[in-house]
Amino acid sequence: MSGEPYISSEDSALLRRALHGLEGGSCLEIGAGNCGNLVELRRGFRLVVGTDRASPSMSDWRVKGINFVLAEGASCFRPSIFDLVTFNPPYLTVEVSADPAVEGGAGLEVPKAFLREALRAVKREGRVVFLLNDEADIGEFQELCAEASFSLQPVAGKRLFFEELTVYSADAR
Repeated sequence: MSGEPYISSEDSALLRRALHGLEGGSCLEIGAGNCGNLVELRRGFRLVVGTDRASPSMSDWRVKGINFVLAEGASCFRPSIFDLVTFNPPYLTVEVSADPAVEGGAGLEVPKAFLREALRAVKREGRVVFLLNDEADIGEFQELCAEASFSLQPVAGKRLFFEELTVYSADAR
């Protein structure tokens, strides 16, 4: 593991645009990286929390009233406490991961683990918003959502030169 947070790119910008305008009491970003999405979320949420396995290298989030917890996923939080949970997981499919900041595992185990944590941490009437590329078998993610009584639908997308990125929203049924 590199120990460095993921540096924002086109995927983070797409997710940030999908998060723009959302509001509520509390939100969590799993794998917050440098906290850029949290700065956007602070505009619409009273409590904004990010978690990651590495400390952010940028510091502008500190002056924005954002909370950061050095933690794995949402494991340090009680179930059903956030109005919104979001994440941009490592989503590249690889057999053996050399850099877990960008690689999601052979069966995309990392994004699936993020989704399980998000569905556990979000309120029953809440929302989970996340990004995947076109390598993901979206049916598997729909099944995980259905097991938690959430429905999954695409809300934004962008074609890059080698992949299609899609932001999904999981909402209570």
